[in-house]
Amino acid sequence: MSENADHLADMPVPPGAEAITVGEIAPHGVVDHPLPVLAACMVAGTVALMILGVQPVVLGGLARAGWVSEAQIGPLATVEVLAIALGSAIGPGFLRGGAMRLKTAVLSLALAGANLAIYLVHAALALDALRACAGLIEGLILGATIVITVQNSRPDRMNALFLAFSTLPQSVMAYFLPTWITPRFGPEGGFVVLAVLAVISAGSAFFLVDSAPKPPPETVGKTVWGWPVLVALAAVGFQNAAIGGAWDYIELLADQHHFPAQLAGVAVSGGLLFQVAGAFAVAAWGPRLPFRAALVAGSLFQSAIIALLALAQTPLMYIAPALSFGLFWLAMSPFQVRLLIALDQTRGAALMLTAVTLVGLSAGPSISALGVRGADVTGAFWIAAVLMATGCALYAALGFRRGLA
Repeated sequence: MSENADHLADMPVPPGAEAITVGEIAPHGVVDHPLPVLAACMVAGTVALMILGVQPVVLGGLARAGWVSEAQIGPLATVEVLAIALGSAIGPGFLRGGAMRLKTAVLSLALAGANLAIYLVHAALALDALRACAGLIEGLILGATIVITVQNSRPDRMNALFLAFSTLPQSVMAYFLPTWITPRFGPEGGFVVLAVLAVISAGSAFFLVDSAPKPPPETVGKTVWGWPVLVALAAVGFQNAAIGGAWDYIELLADQHHFPAQLAGVAVSGGLLFQVAGAFAVAAWGPRLPFRAALVAGSLFQSAIIALLALAQTPLMYIAPALSFGLFWLAMSPFQVRLLIALDQTRGAALMLTAVTLVGLSAGPSISALGVRGADVTGAFWIAAVLMATGCALYAALGFRRGLA
């Protein structure tokens, strides 16, 4: 393993490599695809993750329609996110072997069907099964995006751009669903929009490559699953568990302190926009930063921000850390990509990043819920802060190990 992996973007290019055309395999199995391929993979990934940004709205609509109770919303949301995580773990292997275009197109049409099936399924358990099926398909589709972005010569920048571009339509849809679509078309309206987007994904799939290049023979079968990689993935899991555990209680924290309802809305919608800003900032300047230091400092700042939310007693003390929380949310992911590639240059471990992230996000709210006492959700933020600090400690341990080496 190279210990100079902090500078992945500056890896030397062997003589003659300058003549490699776009779309062909570069050294170490790296591929720079043309713009249509990159755009298609981002469209597919955006559609696959769209539910994450609008889940509270579409599921809230089902609850208001009496299809599910408020208590059933949590399990319904969790089962889909976990299914996405499972699909994203097996999706890269399923799609990279060949027929990626056809497979992605068929999966996208299947996702459209799963979303339209909302007209046929109303019972709670049947809805759980339906959304689990939809989540699995979404995760499989996401596999195309993971393969293409991870194999890029600048995987960290591609990851940041994807996160930014995929979050923008989520914020737009999250605004129009409750204000225009659901009031006119009922609780099924949001799922119809998701189905239409899935059809768009099916069309864009034909701009993808048909098969992803395989790693060079010397790296096949040598994905490093030693303790450094496992510690890195654990750090990612703890960090995202903290994010999920704190973010799900942002609105309830405002209610607890009797802040204006509009303030909570600004915290949520503004947080999404700050996420986009953070991702674009890292895409522009992140490659210049040492990723190990960025992960330690970023998670330390996130832990402090969550603690400030727990201490918030005034609207200003609430809104400032709430918006800052969004700024750091997506910004850490590109550095995680670089860390995993540094530890495992076959990039096999990096393919698991999305799955671990989603598992952390889905588990976090349940862990933080242990600190909730009636209407008092302050304890949830303290638990989330501890989870984030644990992730920070694991990142620091990896940096200390490199120093010893």
